Amino acid sequence: MTQIFSVALGAALGVLGRYQITNSIKKKWLNMIYPWPTFLINFLGCLLLGLFYSLNLSENVYLFLSMGFTATFTTFSTFNLENIELLKSHQYRQFFKYLLATYLLGFFGVFLGFFIGNL
Repeated sequence: MTQIFSVALGAALGVLGRYQITNSIKKKWLNMIYPWPTFLINFLGCLLLGLFYSLNLSENVYLFLSMGFTATFTTFSTFNLENIELLKSHQYRQFFKYLLATYLLGFFGVFLGFFIGNL
């Protein structure tokens, strides 16, 4: 039960952090074309997840920070950590398949959703 609460609390803080950072950047850069908030949050999430993964944390702290905070802060960080794990285990073919499929299918999913939403 402690693990569930660790993840839930981390998730609540992660999504609130994303919300606050996104709104702060959008207020400062009103006319931006490039999606800087998402880009910066995804990079920061990747950086944090890599850091958390490399530290010798207790299980509950790791769950709070990784499955909780960074998972709701961004899912891009998890995707990149999984790619690192594939590379570390010398699964090069799976790495390239996962990388390409995720980006291509992700883009297609967004495109398809956008298309359906505009019917």
